[in-house]
Amino acid sequence: MNSRREPRDPAAYKRDRRQAVLRHHPDKGGDPDAMLRALEEVDRRHGVVGGSRPDHAATAEQVAAVAVTALAGMAAVGLSVAMSVMGRRR
Repeated sequence: MNSRREPRDPAAYKRDRRQAVLRHHPDKGGDPDAMLRALEEVDRRHGVVGGSRPDHAATAEQVAAVAVTALAGMAAVGLSVAMSVMGRRR
């Protein structure tokens, strides 16, 4: 497993990760695997991790981030539906 290092340019690293997420996020019609690959590429480009992992391997942090995002999305949809149903009963 690769050890994580501080990015050479933290502001550029943050900007590039945000752009990758906005471009590939599953909630915006993107592919989760493509998003993980894009994030790994940003990490490699900014020197945060080495490039020895295969492209299809995701870090535990990335898997957790996608899972949390998916759960938050499902909770938001559930809340929206519940509020709509409650609003119609009046």
